[in-house]
Amino acid sequence: MPLTKLTGSIYVFQGPTNLGLILSSSGDAVVIDTGIDESVARKLLREAEAENLKIKAIVNTHSHADHIGGNSFLQSRTGADIYTSPLEAPFVQNPLLEPAMLAGGAYPWKEIQNKFLMAKPSRVTGEITAGARQIAGVDVEVFGLPGHSLGQIGLLADGVLFTGDAYLSSSLLQKHGIPYNVYISEYLNTLQKLGEIHCNWYVPSHGQPARHIYEDLAQNRAAVQQHLELINNWLKEPLSAEDLLAKLCSHLEIDTSNPGLFFLYRTTVMAYLTYLYEQGQIKTSLQENRLLWHQ
Repeated sequence: MPLTKLTGSIYVFQGPTNLGLILSSSGDAVVIDTGIDESVARKLLREAEAENLKIKAIVNTHSHADHIGGNSFLQSRTGADIYTSPLEAPFVQNPLLEPAMLAGGAYPWKEIQNKFLMAKPSRVTGEITAGARQIAGVDVEVFGLPGHSLGQIGLLADGVLFTGDAYLSSSLLQKHGIPYNVYISEYLNTLQKLGEIHCNWYVPSHGQPARHIYEDLAQNRAAVQQHLELINNWLKEPLSAEDLLAKLCSHLEIDTSNPGLFFLYRTTVMAYLTYLYEQGQIKTSLQENRLLWHQ
């Protein structure tokens, strides 16, 4: 996975999770996300050293394990500062929070304490919010892109926008079926915002860098709207969140093949229910000690 140069100061390290390097005029580098584990970060560091680049800072777009898994290794090897948004910082420093949140706040059992849901902890040295910033001598513009996570951010530098998981490419959207999101109204706002940010390249965390993403944004929006309509229609009768999850997965021919996937899909279903509830389209009731959702 060699570094791909997009512009004079921007490299992309492509893989299952795309990583970025933004160069300063002095040859220092800011890394955007660090991959799933130490092995990915080690390869990234080797490629950076081959280009005589010194990694001075890491920016995490959000705190999911495939974005922060190499933090600990890179920070220990380079002394790099780590930056992320205020809402994501506690999860970067205390990764147990992620599987615990998915498990409804309970201590997560060992099967969901895996590298796909829980990275090694790393030390956040600075919290960043939207606006123009200078990080390790690099001028960037930070955008709030919540929805996939509560505090996700994107970074724009030298005409290249690193979007995190703010959208999925059309091919990946079809593959995954139910895109993971925790806050649907903010997710829809983020899709709108992405369409209004002018840049030369968009670099999603999953998929290929692209010049234009309008079709991808439209398909992401359409997928969410389809799921909302299905769930709302099914709620002509009272159903629990897990009833709805089973119906949605069956309808989309998705197999929740492990507990991690089950919890990820269930979280998204809960986000859909919250959105419909906030829109006044559905309500809740307790029946025989079960929380049910209905029109």
